[in-house]
Amino acid sequence: MEYWSLVENPTGEVYQQLINVLCSYSDKFYFITRKELGYDMKIIKNFEPYIVETYKTKKWANTMTDGPSATVYVIDVNPETCLLLQQLANSLYDWVSPKLPEDLTFIKNNHPWFTSTAHEEFAIFSIRSDYYRNIMKKIDGLTIQMEE
Repeated sequence: MEYWSLVENPTGEVYQQLINVLCSYSDKFYFITRKELGYDMKIIKNFEPYIVETYKTKKWANTMTDGPSATVYVIDVNPETCLLLQQLANSLYDWVSPKLPEDLTFIKNNHPWFTSTAHEEFAIFSIRSDYYRNIMKKIDGLTIQMEE
């Protein structure tokens, strides 16, 4: 497995391309909310028709919390949800309280191949094949580096 982290926050057109690629090569994605933080619940309501499941956990993607459990919203990838992701933010790290849910994670065949922790400005690709490495590298303007 190779790990490639984002060097800078993808914004504008680079963010739009990133979301297009993530949606095109994923089955589902999730984001989380935390009880102790506020969110615009109208945003989450936009995704309701596409929610596959919700559950509470203290561990997800790159995070483990000692505090209250987070709520994970697992969402079907489709043209409507991808458009929402593109319209609701102008950058990857916009996905943070109080406006938006947090920690966008994209999954293909039950493998979380892209995870982010927006409040820490951290995101990483977990690549298992040349196929996905080539897809990731096609995003114009995305600055990434391989983790040692």
